[in-house]
Amino acid sequence: MSTTTARGPLLHRVQVLSTAEAEAVAGQVHALRREWRQRHETQPFFTLGTAAYLDAREGRFAEYQAMTRTSNAMLRAHFGDLLERFRVAVEQHVGTEAVYHPQLALPGFHIFLFDEAFRRSGASVHFDKQYEHIDWSSIGEPDTDRQLSLTLSVRLPAGGGGLLVWNINRIEIERMAPAERIEHSRANRVATFESYEVGWLAIHSGHQLHQIGAAPHLQPGDERITLQAHALPAGGTWVIYW
Repeated sequence: MSTTTARGPLLHRVQVLSTAEAEAVAGQVHALRREWRQRHETQPFFTLGTAAYLDAREGRFAEYQAMTRTSNAMLRAHFGDLLERFRVAVEQHVGTEAVYHPQLALPGFHIFLFDEAFRRSGASVHFDKQYEHIDWSSIGEPDTDRQLSLTLSVRLPAGGGGLLVWNINRIEIERMAPAERIEHSRANRVATFESYEVGWLAIHSGHQLHQIGAAPHLQPGDERITLQAHALPAGGTWVIYW
């Protein structure tokens, strides 16, 4: 599938899976529950795979790479076709070659099971700067200004899910004079809620201020499973990683 739509300037969507295919992927994620890693002390937030923003921070890039060797083999064994379709979708979006690099983690899964806390709040409000934790010296000079953040929805709560996105771009505001920055932030203090759709890849600049949207209608048994990655030009080609 290669249907593409744009809904506003902040987020684009590309269909990668049918609803039935997405449900099959969700089943495989659950079949690998022994491989999940809980990422919050009390809340049921897990990952399947290795993530730079969690595993390479604080100078732990070598540890991230060691984890990547194991997790990449697992992900390729169970999700090889999905990863190729994901890569092709990114390649079509950027209009040139996009690859996975052997030193970096493949796209992996965020898994949120039901918890009443998720009704009230999503994750932190942030810009994506996970590239700062990567040693790019043997990969290629990264063009971090052009990075993309990528979320493929595999399973969503019955009441839906999505992303809050503010029209506040980190690169742009850093170039503004202080007074202009304050005025711009005030003018754009209200976020736009961008809904996710099962089987569709949501693409945005990680430099836009954003937050996982709360799910006020979350019910017991609901869960949110998404395939996550980033992409940017490095060493003459687009590199997809997590």
